[in-house]
Amino acid sequence: MVVREHPIADMHVFPLNREAGRLTLLRNTDHLLRRFGQLDLLDLAAGEQTEFSLRAEADRFLFAIRGRVSAVLLDLRQVSPTHKARAEVVLDGDHPQGLLLPFGVACSLSATSAARLVQLSTHSEAHPADRTLTSDEI
Repeated sequence: MVVREHPIADMHVFPLNREAGRLTLLRNTDHLLRRFGQLDLLDLAAGEQTEFSLRAEADRFLFAIRGRVSAVLLDLRQVSPTHKARAEVVLDGDHPQGLLLPFGVACSLSATSAARLVQLSTHSEAHPADRTLTSDEI
């Protein structure tokens, strides 16, 4: 039996380090990203919760740069060894981490305080299978 660090295969939470007033979120030498698509800044009000969104072919990275957010993930990849697994990760701007959301994994964000996040996607184009989950799927 393989012991997994995280309940969803291919998800990855990694520490970020501040150095000389700079916080580097991702660099080429991390070997986590083969392609760049889009970079977004997300603002959530305290108590705000997003719907579960799923990108069919775009990996996403999330970085909290202010505030605290709970990310709930649901693996909907049919061929994944962790199909239907759930995970929850708290991202806190005071304790920087990055979160890799593999394509096919749905995510909902819930802000416990006003929060700002950076979201990087490997594809900017919409895919026909990108969607918001229905209540039956959650």
